[in-house]
Amino acid sequence: MKNLFFLIFLCTLLTGCPGGNREGKEIGDYKPFYVTRGNICFSVNKNDVLSRYTLYSNQGGEKRLVVNDRVKLSYPDTCINVDLNMGYQYSSSYNLNGINYHYDFFIDNNGSVTGLNQ
Repeated sequence: MKNLFFLIFLCTLLTGCPGGNREGKEIGDYKPFYVTRGNICFSVNKNDVLSRYTLYSNQGGEKRLVVNDRVKLSYPDTCINVDLNMGYQYSSSYNLNGINYHYDFFIDNNGSVTGLNQ
């Protein structure tokens, strides 16, 4: 019986309190976007509205590359130029059409992009 209580405690500790973690809702659903070496496009649909975006790099510790809040952008303004170096991981969150999304990706040394949270 003692082992059962320990197991329940351990599971609760690892998963957190039920209903207490809102991070997933705030970050939003996984949704990839278009990534090339010097450009990212959150959407190429002219009907989509981008209202917020952030992009971080793990190069030299976590570093904020771009942040833009409270905007109303439609394609082609949903594409931004940003210096993305090969061999590093990037994290992003953005709001498209009033819905929060996130996308983490890695650019290998050959320039190939791999999504990390599929």
